[in-house]
Amino acid sequence: MDCIYLAAGLGVRMRKRIPKQFLNIYGKPIMIYALEVLEKISGIERIFITYHQDFRKDYERVIEDYNISKCILTEGGETRQESVWNALQMVESERVIIHEAARPFITAEFVSELMEIDEKAVVPTIPVPFTVSMGNEYMTAELDRSKLHNIQLPQIFDTDILVRAHKKAMEEGYIATEDGILVFRLGEKVRFVKGLENNIKITTPLDLVIAENLLRGIEI
Repeated sequence: MDCIYLAAGLGVRMRKRIPKQFLNIYGKPIMIYALEVLEKISGIERIFITYHQDFRKDYERVIEDYNISKCILTEGGETRQESVWNALQMVESERVIIHEAARPFITAEFVSELMEIDEKAVVPTIPVPFTVSMGNEYMTAELDRSKLHNIQLPQIFDTDILVRAHKKAMEEGYIATEDGILVFRLGEKVRFVKGLENNIKITTPLDLVIAENLLRGIEI
């Protein structure tokens, strides 16, 4: 199975000089943690890493330093969705797994279990543990959190379906922040499965602190 590894973002919310995927946590760049997991899964043959063109040499250096052999650099787009589409043009396997550099805390066991699920679209989620509502300056609606899902990656899709979902989105000018919704909008079933509680996405400086503590084994 081919894998698309999203690592082309600049991470502007991190307010750092370099993209967040190159920031070190507990001695290693963020992007390396999940890459090392994906690298050792025998069912994953190629990993297409989407990169930002201004930092290509940095990607090459990190990949070489940590001996990641399955990787092929693929230029990212202006949006996450464009980056996935660019990498999809290189995918040859019937199914494809999508992950992102900003989620370092996956395990080979978890990914392998996802790969065994016989569904057209497999999306891990965890429950939403806090109260949510709608509105701008004033509350306009309440939401039942028991029916809401915090969507995670990695996700797995039939490649043909994902390609068609992206084409439909491009035709309609629709932009999503993850690929499950694109497949859902195509009219296909999206299977929710249990995710990992510590599979956090590193987005802000606070997330860096949380990630460092998780690696140190400190209870949050």
